[in-house]
Amino acid sequence: QGVPGRERRRATRGRLRGALMRFFFYGTLLDRDVMALVLGRRLPPAAYAPAILLGHERRRAKGASYPTLIRNPAARVPGAVVGGLSARDVARLSAYEGSGYRIAPLRVLMAGGMTTVSVFEPVVSRRQPGPEPWSLLLWQQRDKRAFIGRLRRAFNARPAYSTP
Repeated sequence: QGVPGRERRRATRGRLRGALMRFFFYGTLLDRDVMALVLGRRLPPAAYAPAILLGHERRRAKGASYPTLIRNPAARVPGAVVGGLSARDVARLSAYEGSGYRIAPLRVLMAGGMTTVSVFEPVVSRRQPGPEPWSLLLWQQRDKRAFIGRLRRAFNARPAYSTP
């Protein structure tokens, strides 16, 4: 016989674990080519659901081509929630983000209202935000080609990415 409280907690953990396999992305991982390179497979367009992070703004990090977030109660950051990620996908995403990030729950606005998903959150902000807002389109035009080249070279040097 299970203890009712334990059964409820176990059921809740199971639901949360499933929900946490959905991640909110707001930067370079919104680019389908970057995501495919990181995961080792291309996600279908339906895997990306539009979402908005309220109370933040996205800035280009000083000295980098990727974005960082800063709190701003009047701002909102467009992004996407990607669902259906496997444990292998999350491991590859974690390797891409590096040890300076942890997985944390986050509330975002989607078509059905506010929902909790996961996000890669900096443990300690490694980069300060610059004055320039970060735009995916501008990044794709200006920085993507060099970024993809660096990413390919970095992945070739990592055993986790050189094995299926």
